[in-house]
Amino acid sequence: MQIFGSDIESLTFAASQVSNDFNLVDINMGCPAPKVVKNGDGSKLLQNLDLVGSIVEEVVKASSTPVTVKIRKGWSKSNDVSVQASKIIEQAGASMITIHGRTRDEFFSGEVDLEAIKKVKESVSIPVIGNGNIVDEESALKMFEYTGVDGIMIGRASMGNPWLFQRIIHYLQTGEKLKEASNKEKLEIMIQHIELEVAKKGERVGIPELRKHLACYIRNLPNASKIRVTINQINSKNQLIEYLKECF
Repeated sequence: MQIFGSDIESLTFAASQVSNDFNLVDINMGCPAPKVVKNGDGSKLLQNLDLVGSIVEEVVKASSTPVTVKIRKGWSKSNDVSVQASKIIEQAGASMITIHGRTRDEFFSGEVDLEAIKKVKESVSIPVIGNGNIVDEESALKMFEYTGVDGIMIGRASMGNPWLFQRIIHYLQTGEKLKEASNKEKLEIMIQHIELEVAKKGERVGIPELRKHLACYIRNLPNASKIRVTINQINSKNQLIEYLKECF
């Protein structure tokens, strides 16, 4: 369960409530979203490393399960605190660090700084997970080989492409690439995704939430933009599934 915030009392309460039901409690100190950082949360915390240390220390005490922390390089180009922050986080008792190789100012643009991730890995003894711009088999292998990280975290590239994890694992183990998912497989997974979402949240909430995911599934199809426009006008699960069957 990932938690975020900058108020120690709130974070320790949250950790104490969720830690019995999850394998890890992860503190998000990397989120760049304006609605998060305006409250002093997410990557904004990287401008206050004393607070970072205090938060981790208290959350570790409050949690009955291991605590991990996700960070970015820093707030801006002139504020690369990744190594310093990682050492503080380790000292405060965290069990693992995930490092996204960009600053908050960069959001998701530009190249990921593999050198910064490598330096973090070399500076601490707890496991380090590399994150940022892992989009295929080659970029996953490069992250491992260049930085020496213990694992990788994949985010945006998996949207509309849940096969990516299996493909990367197979490639790392064998050096061979699996075939791309067929349109039949894509349709089957899309329908399953729709059924699960609507079962959990209902059509009124679930269908609008699905639209960005469905747009990712169809991005390489002919007429993808036209299909996306139609999908955005459908509010019924059955109608959505029938339309996708026609498209595929």
